[in-house]
Amino acid sequence: MLTIKGKIMRKLILAAFLFVSTMTTNTFADIKMGVILGFTGPIESLTPAMAASAELAFKEASDSGSLLGGKKISVERADSTCVDSAAATTAAQGLVDGGVVAIMGADCSGVTGAIATNVAVPNGVVMISPSATSPGLTTLADNGFFL
Repeated sequence: MLTIKGKIMRKLILAAFLFVSTMTTNTFADIKMGVILGFTGPIESLTPAMAASAELAFKEASDSGSLLGGKKISVERADSTCVDSAAATTAAQGLVDGGVVAIMGADCSGVTGAIATNVAVPNGVVMISPSATSPGLTTLADNGFFL
């Protein structure tokens, strides 16, 4: 039986697969995934393990050789700070500008909502949070981009 984290990662990889499968440019490029977590701030002791688990799932998908004909996933990290929405949205915009097709994060509900509303959804980037728990996130006008 899959754990909650396992189910979340499966959904993220599926969402990235679906998004990337619609793209036609540069068919040999890696799939860029963003991981944005509070590497600094009040939960910084928790985030290394969260990031490592996401990166392990991406590595397993890459190493399987069956992802979109053998494509590899590369991971870009960014710091949400957990408490500073302006810093988090700037960091997330940097990921998007760098070409990520999906974002795993953020970790805290406030910055997660800010990133989804101001960066992910307007740019058509799939986003999933492994830990943000605000009920308000379930009613975001997200056009299906926030899982």
